[in-house]
Amino acid sequence: MERPEALALVRDVRDFLSGLRCELPELFAPGIDRVKPPVETELLHRGDPVRELFAARVRHWSGIMGVAPRRVFLKNQRTLWGSCSARGNLNFNRALAEAPPEVMDYVVIHELAHLREMNHSSRFWNIVGQWCPEHKQRRRWLRRNGVLLTRRGAGGAVMPDFPAEAGGCRPRTEPLQPEACPPPR
Repeated sequence: MERPEALALVRDVRDFLSGLRCELPELFAPGIDRVKPPVETELLHRGDPVRELFAARVRHWSGIMGVAPRRVFLKNQRTLWGSCSARGNLNFNRALAEAPPEVMDYVVIHELAHLREMNHSSRFWNIVGQWCPEHKQRRRWLRRNGVLLTRRGAGGAVMPDFPAEAGGCRPRTEPLQPEACPPPR
């Protein structure tokens, strides 16, 4: 048995969405991913500031970019800074937490862009460039300094021969600014 108030509410919602579809057709275009909050169960382990940092950056940039990763994992990798699977899962290297915020944001943006374009085509780089116009400099920084990040101890401790003056980074003590990569122009 259906109640008249419920039917009226359904009609009102349907009419509202129909009007919205006319006013903002780009929201209803075919192929547009429906934005859902990212699954963060793998990231939110209390007491691990690195996991919380990545959760905040992924949440921040996925909301801005209008994409939603399925799952996000942190790993201790030697060669990869991040990856995106065909299933929409993102992996990040824990060592990135010690990089400058704008470099970490570049890698987060790079992997989130793969949710739109699963390759490194010019379309992919246009997406990355839209959200991080300085992506070439960030990438260059990783090539030049990444080895210093991966030489840190497994627990995040700095190895004795890690020279911050040689282009490395000191462990982050201040909170991240909300937009390390400037907004699109």
